[in-house]
Amino acid sequence: MKFLKFLIIIAICFIVIPAFGYISAGGKSNSYMFFGVVFLIWLMWMIFRSAKKHRDRKKFPGGAKGARLQGIWVLEKHFHFDPVLKKWETVPVEDQKNYFEFKGSNFRSGDFDEKHKQLPADYSPFSVEGDNVILESEFFKKANWKWKIERGRLELTGEMLEPKNSKSQFIFYKKNWN
Repeated sequence: MKFLKFLIIIAICFIVIPAFGYISAGGKSNSYMFFGVVFLIWLMWMIFRSAKKHRDRKKFPGGAKGARLQGIWVLEKHFHFDPVLKKWETVPVEDQKNYFEFKGSNFRSGDFDEKHKQLPADYSPFSVEGDNVILESEFFKKANWKWKIERGRLELTGEMLEPKNSKSQFIFYKKNWN
């Protein structure tokens, strides 16, 4: 709230007062003053929008960092860790078939139909604690999930509680097609 008051004071000092001066001069002051006022109004609007966006991002699970999860993520790669060989093995994935959607404080996981429309799936709550994402769905509760976004890709790594040493990694890209 203090930041909003600060913005209002700046707006009064740098926008309202020069605008009043321009109007009281009968619009006869030079055009630089007019363009300066227009620029300041635009600048204040952009600062206000940025502050609002920042405030809104804090409301998401995990705050501003967790806000990066928001959206529809399409499964691109799936890996399973082989504890005997101690390496990740690729698991086949159908192109543009599976997705994760994070919307507000809820998520869902499902499939796309052949027209790339989301098939119905139930939402479940989720939360973010650092690099851990807690997915409240019965299926996903059976693992500890770590997440990170690198080069525009969401990497989810799940370590299953039972059986031990069972790990899977899923790499998603953000949906950018209709």
